Amino acid sequence: MRLKHLLKIVAMMLVAGCFIQFSACTSLLDKPKQWLEREKDPREPAALADLDAESLDVKSVWNGSIGSPEKAYLQIRPYIAGDRVYVTGSGNRVEAWQLEDGNRIWSVNVQEPVSGGVNGGEGILAVGTESGLVIALDGVDGKEKWRTLLSSEVLALSGVKHGVIVARTNDSTVHALDIGNGAVAWKASRISPPLTLRGASQPKVAGSAVLVGYDDGKLVALSLLDGEELWKTTVSVPSGRSELERMADIDGEIAYSDDVVYAANFNGRVVAIDMVTGRLNWARDMSSHAGVCVDESRVYVVDADDSIWALDRTSGATLWRQDKLLYRSLTAPGSMGDYIVVGDFKGYLHWLSKTDGKLVGRNKAAGDAIGSPPVIMGQRAYVLAENGSFAVLQYP
Repeated sequence: MRLKHLLKIVAMMLVAGCFIQFSACTSLLDKPKQWLEREKDPREPAALADLDAESLDVKSVWNGSIGSPEKAYLQIRPYIAGDRVYVTGSGNRVEAWQLEDGNRIWSVNVQEPVSGGVNGGEGILAVGTESGLVIALDGVDGKEKWRTLLSSEVLALSGVKHGVIVARTNDSTVHALDIGNGAVAWKASRISPPLTLRGASQPKVAGSAVLVGYDDGKLVALSLLDGEELWKTTVSVPSGRSELERMADIDGEIAYSDDVVYAANFNGRVVAIDMVTGRLNWARDMSSHAGVCVDESRVYVVDADDSIWALDRTSGATLWRQDKLLYRSLTAPGSMGDYIVVGDFKGYLHWLSKTDGKLVGRNKAAGDAIGSPPVIMGQRAYVLAENGSFAVLQYP
C-alpha cells in the first residue's frame, strides 16, 4: 500500500477536525487502494530514466496468475520450498506450482479470505485469514491438516522452526502454534498505539528465538520454546505533538545475520542490535516502513521517500544513496548476487549495483503494484503483484 496516500488522507482528516481515535485492532490502511488513489499527491513519482547500454539483460522465465485478493492492500507473499512455490490470491485459493516452469500441482479453496502468509516449513504451509484463523495444509497434496482460531485477523506468519509457527494478529498479539495439531503453545501481547500503519512485520525466526516488531517502536526477542521475553529494545521513541508524528511502527522486513539483528521503523531509526544481549550496536535516524536486508558487509534500506541506502554493517555509516526512484512506493530490497532488487507501484523490478547503487537493470514484471519484497533464489527473482500476477525473472 502506498504510504504517501496514507499520510495525505490523515492530514486531511486532521485539518477537517474529523480525527477518529482508532482502536488497537484498527489501522490506517483499512481503505482499499482505489479509494486512496483518487486524491492528488504533491510528491510525483520519479520518472524512469534510460539505462546504460551495458545494463543487465533481465529475462522473464515464466509467469502466471492466481487472481487478485479482494482487498488490494494485503501484502501477501509467495513461499518457496524444494521444487515448489506456494501462492494465494482470489477465491480464497492456495495453490502449489512447479518452481521451474509454473505448472500447477494442486489448488485448494480454504473457504476463508486470506490476509496473511503464505509461509511454512517442516512439511506444512500455512495461511492466516481475516476472521483470525490459521489454516495449515500439507505441502505435498494441499490437504488440510488443522485450523486454529486466534484473537483477531492474522496479518503475518513466521517460517516454521522446531515444530512451531508464529502468527502476528491485528491486536498486537503473537501466537506460537504447534504444527502437529495447531494448538497454541504460548502467546504474548502488547498494547497498540491509537494510530498505526496498516500491517505488521513478519515475525523473524533467529535460532531458538523469534523477533517481533511492534507498532510502538519496540523490537522484542521471544523464546520459541515458551514465549519468554529474552530482550526488548526501543528502535525509536515515539515523539511529536500529533498522533501522526508519534507513529513508530516496525512494519518492514527485519534482517538477522551473524548474531546481529537489523531493523527500521517509521518516523524513527535504522538499528543494529546484538542478538544475545539486545543492546544497540549502532543507530541511524531514518524513517522506513519497508524495512532492510543485509549481505556480508552492508545493510540496505528503503526510506520513507523511497531513497535506497547502503550502510556499513559495522558502523552504520553511509556508503551510497540512490534517489532516482523517489516516491515510487518501493518494496524492501532483496539481495541477489552483486545486486539488490526492489519492486515498485507500477510493477517494475529494479536492479542496483551493490558497489555504488547505480541502476543497472529493469523489467516490467507485472501490470500492478508489487507490494511485497521479491523472493530471491540464486539468479532468479520471484515476484507476486497485488493483482495476483506472478513472475519469475533471471539475468544471465
